[in-house]
Amino acid sequence: MSNQRRRESREPTQVQRLFRQLVREWLWISLLLLPLTALLSLSSQSTGDRSGAALMSVCLVGCALGLLLLRPRLALWTTVGGMSLALLISAVLGAQGWWWSPMASVLGIMFGYLIWNWRRLSVVLAYFGWELARLDAEPKVFPERRRASYTGSDRLQGQIMALEQAMSRTRDTRRFIADGLEYLPVATMISDPQGNLLLGNRKARELFGHGLAGGDVLEHLGQLGYPGLEHGAHHRLSTLPLVEFRDIRERSLRLERAALLPVDGDAPIGWLLSLTDLSAEREAEEQRSVMLRFLSHDLRAPHSAILALLDVQRYQAGGDHPLFDQIERQVRRALELTEGFVQLAKAESEAYQFQPTLFAMLVLDVLDQALPIAQAKRVQLVHEIEDEEAMVRADQSLLTRALFNLLENAIKYSPSDACISLQVHCASGWLVCAVADQGKGISAEELPELFSQYRRFSSAQGVDGIGLGLSMVKAVVDHHEGKIECHSVVGKGTTFSLRFPLLED
Repeated sequence: MSNQRRRESREPTQVQRLFRQLVREWLWISLLLLPLTALLSLSSQSTGDRSGAALMSVCLVGCALGLLLLRPRLALWTTVGGMSLALLISAVLGAQGWWWSPMASVLGIMFGYLIWNWRRLSVVLAYFGWELARLDAEPKVFPERRRASYTGSDRLQGQIMALEQAMSRTRDTRRFIADGLEYLPVATMISDPQGNLLLGNRKARELFGHGLAGGDVLEHLGQLGYPGLEHGAHHRLSTLPLVEFRDIRERSLRLERAALLPVDGDAPIGWLLSLTDLSAEREAEEQRSVMLRFLSHDLRAPHSAILALLDVQRYQAGGDHPLFDQIERQVRRALELTEGFVQLAKAESEAYQFQPTLFAMLVLDVLDQALPIAQAKRVQLVHEIEDEEAMVRADQSLLTRALFNLLENAIKYSPSDACISLQVHCASGWLVCAVADQGKGISAEELPELFSQYRRFSSAQGVDGIGLGLSMVKAVVDHHEGKIECHSVVGKGTTFSLRFPLLED
């Protein structure tokens, strides 16, 4: 986009093209009139120095044409003055006994004025027509009012009517933009390059509590409690840090800024500013944090106490009882549900802590965690890492948990003495991690709902689970800007492929 703007800024504007066209018209008028003036002066000068008289006539006409080009607003006065000067010079020279005919100069100046204004009007009309056609060809942002088209033969009147329609369209567009800005759901302001506010919508007026037009945006932000502006510190609007802050009314606000650039340049002609109220979102996040703390600690404690009491009761009873086994199974199921919900909530939150990470390190950590489960079921784990130095930008704890969920599911749904492979390789700027098992597989009809919460498939009959593990994996992969795919064949196994952007050196 910036290259396109630079290219447009180097190209001549329509005003420059118009001036060049006017200069060309002036040149051919001069090349036509000056020789004709010289010839007419020679033919009308019967006595005296004919070449000197012709030179004087050409000089007067040339000066008049030059003034017509440089001072077009004084064209009429230039013409009248030039003709009067020619007559005055002729009278003065005649009084001194030297005859010089002013007819050639007077006719040259008069015809120069007429031809110049005719050509100048033609060029201006052509320019208006080009600009109006360009304006009419631009995309319409709203339905336009129907206007009767001009059917007459007067080109000037047609251009005047087209100009009136264009000005009306411009006023409608300005009103449309002003109304659209007024009813935006976010506090939005427009300022000039120096930060003087030109326009603010109703949300902005409600946020600041007063009118905004004509004020300084930095001063208003300082009164609101923006960091660094509380004590009248001087900042430039273009370099003001964009942060989220709490204002004097304890609202969570985030400032965003965008430069308003012209079509033919890179220097901003204004700034578009918006203040987003995130109070509701931050309150919801706080409630989520409170609930997660409740689930992580307060809800786990009673279940852990129940398991401890069951162990004591078993010891006192001197043996296992079917009722004890049922209670323990349900309690552990509740603990698993709590753990799955907590992990899913963390995965769907925005509190990720990304850092450069060796993916091989995460894989080895996951294999260490899954090895006891695999050994208990006599399942063999095989891994292959092509590039052990490959790095990704990751939240280590959440990505490790997601990989463990996939490997744990593969172990759960695989029969005893099966083999599970975990392969890692790099291709085209992506790191690809594939987990393949030899389990029951998933039918093609159930694959579209694979990552739905609390979804249990027909192949999961007889296997403990609550249906949150894959939802958590999908959320983690999405937050890492990755992709996840599943290929499964019923009775043969399932392969999950994870793709993450490689971290460049």
